[in-house]
Amino acid sequence: MRPRKSKISQGSRLRTPIRDPQQLLLRVTMVGIAPPIWRLLLVPERFTLHQLHRLLQIVFSRLDYHLYEFRIGGRRFEAPDPEATGEPSTKAKLAALEFKPGSRFIYLYDFGDGWEHDIVVEDVLPMPPENGWDWSPKLLDGDRAAPPEDTGGLPGYEALLQALRNPDHPDHEEMRAWAGPTYDPEKFDVWALDHALTLTVAWGAV
Repeated sequence: MRPRKSKISQGSRLRTPIRDPQQLLLRVTMVGIAPPIWRLLLVPERFTLHQLHRLLQIVFSRLDYHLYEFRIGGRRFEAPDPEATGEPSTKAKLAALEFKPGSRFIYLYDFGDGWEHDIVVEDVLPMPPENGWDWSPKLLDGDRAAPPEDTGGLPGYEALLQALRNPDHPDHEEMRAWAGPTYDPEKFDVWALDHALTLTVAWGAV
């Protein structure tokens, strides 16, 4: 007759460790631009890479009509598409990628203009549920406005800045009309972007 296993041993074998919810402190910097254009944000680790893409679209004032990819180690993640060759970003949760403080990866947006963003995991923090951050990300800081859509990459952005800074530049009026009267490359409003981020998540758009 086989000895019966105790309930304690059965329970300990079946029990799965449950980790407390965490969030990532990410510093995102556009590559090749000086002075740097950067954002600092907290993102729940339950978010997918596709959700992170949408957050980055908001905090960098993008319009989300170009392709993108994340490069993490030797892996590539893209939005689901019949012609996509990378892993689906909609199925890759941040928690599953096992980021640690100091981890680094790349976000590339608009393959034509080639906007590359360097993302550094500055810290992995516990989630404070008492203030609702268990469902909402948070923009903490940043500097300077991102280039407008379809600027033409780094060369086009530099040409735009030169034209806007000099009222006597032959393309000044044309570039000002194209960029819009309110575009200021030095302007960054953390409160307004964080408010937009919170509302977008609350409305289920992320």
